[in-house]
Amino acid sequence: MNLGKTTSFVKKTLSYTKNTVLLGESAAEYWAYYFGNRRFPKNQEFYVVYTNLDHAIPFLPNSARDYWLINFELIPTVVKLGDTLAGRFFNKVRRAYVDIAKEGRSCFREVPTIMPHFAAHSGYALRAAQTLLKPVNCCPSLHTATPICFYNLGARYFPEKEPELRRYIGDVVSTVIKTKLHALIDIAFGIFLSKKTISHKLGLEFYDLESFFTQEQRSKDKIPYEHIYRMYHEINELAETQQGEEGKLPKIMERYFQEIGLPRVKRGQSNCLYDLEQKTLVYSADLKVGKGLL
Repeated sequence: MNLGKTTSFVKKTLSYTKNTVLLGESAAEYWAYYFGNRRFPKNQEFYVVYTNLDHAIPFLPNSARDYWLINFELIPTVVKLGDTLAGRFFNKVRRAYVDIAKEGRSCFREVPTIMPHFAAHSGYALRAAQTLLKPVNCCPSLHTATPICFYNLGARYFPEKEPELRRYIGDVVSTVIKTKLHALIDIAFGIFLSKKTISHKLGLEFYDLESFFTQEQRSKDKIPYEHIYRMYHEINELAETQQGEEGKLPKIMERYFQEIGLPRVKRGQSNCLYDLEQKTLVYSADLKVGKGLL
């Protein structure tokens, strides 16, 4: 037996196990923050984030199967980061990951948002998501913020994986839009939150994937990503003018909502969309008030 090889194998296995455990702890903390704010008073009003721009995108419920699977695809890359990064920086990455959920929770508490459900469809995976989750806490989209954050890290440290990670991010964002689990504005704020995490908390250059989404991914799924990036740039410009408490994400989010005129409704009135051109709520027959256990 080659003792050197055996020792190396044991060290790598122990390191992999340790990093997996540490990431598991961070993931548990992340989801505890996410699910820690899904109950609201009956008279709570929510911003309507679903607009005529969203409603013009075809509803594809069968693509929701990917909603349940997409996060698993990131696990190997994230664990590999633990083997590559210095211990102190890896811990900083773990804290930044949990902070995404913390910032999301702050937005969910201070600026509650809501989506409608589509009234009739046969997509079993989407039906499961709608049965489990209330259509609240939509903005910012953590399904966008977290994967794009790890895309930036993965592409930086494993450049050979960049094309694969980029396609994965395209699938993530496309899925949550086509299944109507998120609105375009949710994605824009998700990208902004990811930028805050990468640039401000980790001190790294941020890649927002604008050219990929507005060209390659748009040609694939026909989603008007240019609207998302228009809002993303407007959000960035607004953030640059805010200081102190006003510069925190919930304040920026509510200020932006008010600037574009998004209305608020109670949950029982949320079977609607907001027409940005006519500046009015539209109650469509194919939309219903979303339910959900959590």
